[in-house]
Amino acid sequence: MSDLLLRSATELAALVRAGELSARELVEASLRRIDELQPTINAFTYVAHEPALAAADAIDPGDSRPFAGVPIAIKDNRAVPGGSSGGAAAAVAAGMVPVAHGNDGGGSIRIPAACCGLVGLKPARGRVSVGPDGGESFLVCDGVLTHSVKETACVLDVLAGPELGDTSWAPPPPAAGYAALSEVDPGRLRIAYTLTPALEDAKVDPMCERAAKDTAALLQSLGHDVQEITPPWAGLNLLPDFVRAFAPLVSFTVWLGGRLNRREPTAEDVEPLTWMLWQHALEQDTIKYMTAQYRLETVARSMVQELAGFDVVLTPVVAQRPVPIGEIDGLGPDPMAKFRKSGHFTPFTAVFNVTGQPAISLPLYQGDDGLPTAVQLVGPPAREEVLLALATQLERALPWAERVPAL
Repeated sequence: MSDLLLRSATELAALVRAGELSARELVEASLRRIDELQPTINAFTYVAHEPALAAADAIDPGDSRPFAGVPIAIKDNRAVPGGSSGGAAAAVAAGMVPVAHGNDGGGSIRIPAACCGLVGLKPARGRVSVGPDGGESFLVCDGVLTHSVKETACVLDVLAGPELGDTSWAPPPPAAGYAALSEVDPGRLRIAYTLTPALEDAKVDPMCERAAKDTAALLQSLGHDVQEITPPWAGLNLLPDFVRAFAPLVSFTVWLGGRLNRREPTAEDVEPLTWMLWQHALEQDTIKYMTAQYRLETVARSMVQELAGFDVVLTPVVAQRPVPIGEIDGLGPDPMAKFRKSGHFTPFTAVFNVTGQPAISLPLYQGDDGLPTAVQLVGPPAREEVLLALATQLERALPWAERVPAL
């Protein structure tokens, strides 16, 4: 594999800006890699070859835009309603593109990042605008999947901030910028650590446990104050209310697909699980939806207050090893059973969509099975710079850049 597309998006943009590499050469390299691997990896639902090359031809050396000329994969919820950002993560990990967009309503940036050995940041609620067309979501936010913490910080500097007319937004990003602050020594932090999942009957794999425990020990050795806690989500049974709030979000993409195609959606248009969530949303009365939203917001406030004595929370990202293709999907005669199974696979992520705190997945380890093993760091509300500085410290202590998947 060419190393070109494994270089950072920032570095590639600098080469284009300096005229050392043309945008067309870069996009052609990306398209060749996509054409080579798409039959095997199936990361993309649509590849716009000619429009991508035409856009590249319009970019000249000296273009001041931060990532001008860099191919970026975009998650398309109209094509895959409610799906996670797995295709985006696979495209970056396989060297098809250097960076990819994702969004996260229950872990859909952090989970594929963990399974593919990437960095995945879920920004704070309101940090990245969904404008100019999208409406605000309580659970979902946009971000990216990258190879490094620095690259994630550089992209966040471009994405962060409100669009004029947004209904709400996070406090302003720090004036120094996330990229600069990611390089700052985080100082001595108070770090809470837990292996208790938000689903009481979820079992945590020993390798996932070990990664979190080893990270807690590493953080202590780096001078941080690490304390194991009983988390505030223990015993709350949030899943029913989460589904009542989440299903309409998935279903809205089904409605939008029908609107764009000027017809009513049918079961043949989507996966069985998506169709079941659509039916669930149609049958759910508005009082149940508002009650679920009210409870989630109330619980979020209490959890954030209970965690206020800590700067960072450390957990596993997933509770099990990455599963074979087809084991957890939206297909089969009982898609809700697969949905429940997915919850047991990922019982540490959705709770922070509820609280709105920034959270990042870091691929610090490799399991005995040769697959990535990640940990999750969660920061104070709207304080991504705390996470990024600590994540950089961990990346320097346990670098993962040399781990390239065999394809």
